[in-house]
Amino acid sequence: MITGDLQFGMPWEAYKQVSIIPTMGKRRLPQSGVHGGPPIKARVNYGRWIVDCECNGAEFAFEGGIFMCQSCFNAGHQHKYRKLVFPKNREDVEMALLHRPEPNRNWYPGETVAKLKAENKAHKAELLEVS
Repeated sequence: MITGDLQFGMPWEAYKQVSIIPTMGKRRLPQSGVHGGPPIKARVNYGRWIVDCECNGAEFAFEGGIFMCQSCFNAGHQHKYRKLVFPKNREDVEMALLHRPEPNRNWYPGETVAKLKAENKAHKAELLEVS
């Protein structure tokens, strides 16, 4: 499970500086702040926290709480960064998924930890030993 402030081995601000800003500059897209709309929700896919975009793109979810799609550069939101949120019970979600094989480490907003634990119990033979 990805935890902490790192994706690709770097924090959000570093990733933004080395990847997002240069690419937006090459495409002549504005660097114009954060969109004021409601935040989008992170989810877990194969043990990775990601964010889905309306364009059908998906990106890693950074701890910085900001999202920029590398496919459309948030075109539907004036190319502004978007706020993102992780669930309040993030650690509980991660712990429930930790014993699953990677392809089954998935969680969607609204899915309860109780449901994840019930699934784990129903598929106990498939769970991994975690030290």
